[in-house]
Amino acid sequence: MFVLFQLRLVRTCLVLLAICLPFAAHAGSLSLQDALQTIRQNDLKLRQFQRLSQAYSSEAEAADYLPEPVLFAGIQNLPTDTFDLDQEPMTQLRMGLRQMFPKGDSLAIKSDLASLNADMQDFARNAYWLSLKRDAEQAWLEAWYWQKRLSLLIDDRRFLDQVLNFTQSLYEVGAKDQSAVLGAELALYKLQDTEIEARKQLRRFKQELDRLAQQPLADLSLSEELPNLDPLGAAQAAVGEFEAYFLAHPSIAILNQKIALSETKTGLLEQDFEPAWGLEVSYGLRDGTQPDGSERADFFSAGLSVQLPFFSRGQKQQSQQAETQRTSAAMLARDEALQDLRFRFSSVQQQYRNTTEQRELYEASILPTLSKQRQSALQSYESDKGTVQSVMDVFLAEQAAKAMHQRLRVDELKHLSALHYFLGFDSEADPE
Repeated sequence: MFVLFQLRLVRTCLVLLAICLPFAAHAGSLSLQDALQTIRQNDLKLRQFQRLSQAYSSEAEAADYLPEPVLFAGIQNLPTDTFDLDQEPMTQLRMGLRQMFPKGDSLAIKSDLASLNADMQDFARNAYWLSLKRDAEQAWLEAWYWQKRLSLLIDDRRFLDQVLNFTQSLYEVGAKDQSAVLGAELALYKLQDTEIEARKQLRRFKQELDRLAQQPLADLSLSEELPNLDPLGAAQAAVGEFEAYFLAHPSIAILNQKIALSETKTGLLEQDFEPAWGLEVSYGLRDGTQPDGSERADFFSAGLSVQLPFFSRGQKQQSQQAETQRTSAAMLARDEALQDLRFRFSSVQQQYRNTTEQRELYEASILPTLSKQRQSALQSYESDKGTVQSVMDVFLAEQAAKAMHQRLRVDELKHLSALHYFLGFDSEADPE
């Protein structure tokens, strides 16, 4: 019994651990993947697209059925002098059934139209998720930049505090004048102003993440490291090599679907030139006897009706021509969207290359040089060969370079995020 109790206790602990681990992972920091997962789970519009797709799928199944038959019953040729059912030989109780048959293949075509609309909702859902994902990535990366900016400013504050303390000590012994102290204090005040602006921007982009996630995320700090957005060769390859991605992009798929819808509607209009058929069968019950004493026979009737498009042919031809023009316009809209997608991809691709080249320059040359220059200026100031202003100038230049380096790192990933959007990467939008 004791062993069984221990096993149950271990199993309970494991279950609790499995439940708590995801929350523990989110409690300290918010990674980009965590943010995207939360946004996908909470976004209601994704579910709207899914419900609409299911609705059109149901309509597609419902459309492929014949219209309901019509049952009818009546009394015919009833004499008005006596209202006797057996007085006249033509008096009968008539019951029957009428059934209409739609023109041509109109039922199947209407079912196809509903199926195309269902597929369009799926493409629209994917296109919406791509756009939402790109906006979330841009907001997260911007928030990360300002969080990193604050971290750098805290390090810079320590350096300025050291310079200010050292300058004050020299001023107290008469080795420096008051202007040196004031210069160090002013640099510290400017740094505090920059911190205020950085916190404001960080709050702004975290609130944007809150809006996209539809739940508060602003209290969480972001991951320390930037995510690894795999470029998949998108930066170096020629635009023409990605033509298959452009053609498969959800926004282009929507336009292709509109073309297919318009062509299907044209096919439906063509069915208007086909005749509509109707079938009617009835049975007449008679009472009474014939002059020879035999019972009167019942009547059976059957008929076929045909609706011929004689007088509306011209109107139907104009409607068909109008839908053909709409199909042509939809094709032009798709070609325009494809061309725009290619040009926008090419533009962002070039921006990505330029940003990468600039970042590498900062890492290889600018930042190391400024670091050495700051150390040299500080040594000169400490040995009374330089001024506090020279130290501040080099410090501010290095501070701006560090901020620029982080900006380039973030912009590089933002460009990659945009390239992924244009190529339609991760377009699966299933929130459930």
